[in-house]
Amino acid sequence: MHYGTCWLCVGLLLLAGGQLTEAAIGHVFYHDDAHPGKCTVSETVILSPGEKTITSGICARITCENEEGLAEIASCGSQAPLEGCEWGDPKDEKAPYPECCERQQICP
Repeated sequence: MHYGTCWLCVGLLLLAGGQLTEAAIGHVFYHDDAHPGKCTVSETVILSPGEKTITSGICARITCENEEGLAEIASCGSQAPLEGCEWGDPKDEKAPYPECCERQQICP
């Protein structure tokens, strides 16, 4: 039982001192009559239902949901840092999603 309490405390400390981010989820239609049954994100990114892609330029993942072109976009959400702290710059903007969301908290 003491080990369970210890691991709970360690987990809470890591959560408090690490990156506190939550995903922001949105849905967009990427229908294109030239590519029926697919999500046409761009001329070069055409996804079948169930397929995913990591975007470049922004930190996000796009998942084609269905044959009508509905896609889910998961990007970095926003969450307030701990009181008295602020978020620093992203640790690695070129990392794949969701690692590109990670930020260090800066606390006095």
